[in-house]
Amino acid sequence: MNEAQAAVFSLIEKYDSIVIFGHSLPDGDCYGSQIALREVLQTAYPHKKIYAIGSGLSALFERLGEMDIVSDELIAKSLAILVDVSDFPLVEDQRVLLAPDYCKIDHHHESNPFLYDKIMDHGVIATAELIARIAFQRNILLSKRAAEAIFLGIVTDSGRFLYAPTRKETFDIISRLFDYGLEMKPIYDVIYQTQENQLKYKGFLLSHYQKTENKVVYCYAEPKDYQAYGLEFSYASSQVNVLANIQGSPIFALFTQNEKGGLRVELRSSGVPIRDIAVKYGGGGHANAAGVRMEKGGYQEAMAIVKDLDLLAKENNDYVGK
Repeated sequence: MNEAQAAVFSLIEKYDSIVIFGHSLPDGDCYGSQIALREVLQTAYPHKKIYAIGSGLSALFERLGEMDIVSDELIAKSLAILVDVSDFPLVEDQRVLLAPDYCKIDHHHESNPFLYDKIMDHGVIATAELIARIAFQRNILLSKRAAEAIFLGIVTDSGRFLYAPTRKETFDIISRLFDYGLEMKPIYDVIYQTQENQLKYKGFLLSHYQKTENKVVYCYAEPKDYQAYGLEFSYASSQVNVLANIQGSPIFALFTQNEKGGLRVELRSSGVPIRDIAVKYGGGGHANAAGVRMEKGGYQEAMAIVKDLDLLAKENNDYVGK
């Protein structure tokens, strides 16, 4: 057990109530990590009150559990644990700022230093994998719900084990989850089932993407584009991987505008490090999967990012060609 883990758990033991926060527009790893950590801590500390708050993924509430509703007063006397989120501005529920103390469990690179205790590892594919490791190292038995929440986080952030850094330890953890009752199919049935309107929107993205001189693939979606299919911003803006695997294209990007004039930017690549460009525009993430959230932004801002991505693709092509 390392010093960082010991420090975080020493802090956990000081508080009678703990509130677990995730990032805005939660994905499978965010929701799965929140549910898994709630289960793990409730098992380890049965007399503490453990809460996970935020939007979660409602389609999985029946299987993995709903999010909690807590008061400002409770947050103001609880330890706040940030999971799968690098910094306070990215936290979905900004009441996190009411908490008296903080710690973090995360696998993202930091754009700004997090000055509190933290358990971090950039070498894992998902924060859920990190939570599984913590539970195993501390000999905390997993509930079936925790095992399935961890699986959800890993399988979604890894793109069904396609993306780096999926590695041997990732599969070792998955294999151990079966000892705690993991059933994969019910999870797959929810997260990979596509409704007709969703399929039509994916068709829209595939028929409207553009390609730069250096083969960066990108698509820009306005509210009218996804609302025409009866879709919410949260879903529409998450579909960047629809543009993946186009032969010869090293970088792909999805720009989605919301009704309030904000812009969500999702960047992915096949080996080209794109995180620095996300950081340049106020975002962050991983080397090959990064993003930006802009409170105000539109087509002009998107094209500025595309220009930088195209230059990056050219530099990468020039390097590979030498």
